[in-house]
Amino acid sequence: IRDVYKRQLPERTGTSPYFTFTYTVLIPVLVFLPVFISGSLVVDSITEEVDEGTFELLRVAPVTLGEIVDGKALAAVAIAPGQALLWLLLLRVNGTPVANVPSILVLMTALTALVVALALAIAALAPDRRAAQFLYSIGVLVLFGGATAMAGGPANAVARLAIDSADATTTALVVAYVGIAAVAYVGVRTLVAENGFET
Repeated sequence: IRDVYKRQLPERTGTSPYFTFTYTVLIPVLVFLPVFISGSLVVDSITEEVDEGTFELLRVAPVTLGEIVDGKALAAVAIAPGQALLWLLLLRVNGTPVANVPSILVLMTALTALVVALALAIAALAPDRRAAQFLYSIGVLVLFGGATAMAGGPANAVARLAIDSADATTTALVVAYVGIAAVAYVGVRTLVAENGFET
């Protein structure tokens, strides 16, 4: 009986707990933290301007509502890859190599655009600042919680890219996330440009 149990036990792996934590937890957290911050910035920026009445001043400027939305979204999306790149460079300086940095940045930029689209939709539907932030937090939790449950979720894709074990499926998922983000942003931007924000 003892021999049977010995045969059923898996062999010990030589994986370091530090390695496992760094690549499966720390790097995805550092990559996705700017994503959440960017979406929160968009919600705050729009709802605060609606609350303060300064949004109407923007409307009298020689720009369209779509251009105003694009400006706010572009600023929020543009800062995220820079923040993530700094985190990844800091890890490399401290002796933790990260592979496929450009692909990781493409993936997180796509997710940032997707989260910013969600933030724009929430700001358009719930212009009250506290309600919008609450809905945004719930929306992001549902979005990333659901994505984590999938085998090809963003966190898994980042971990596989970071340790250079990405395959064709991982690359296809990155491309799919880019496509989903583009469609989501264009759709939300069109709706907001046509219907505006409640004031």
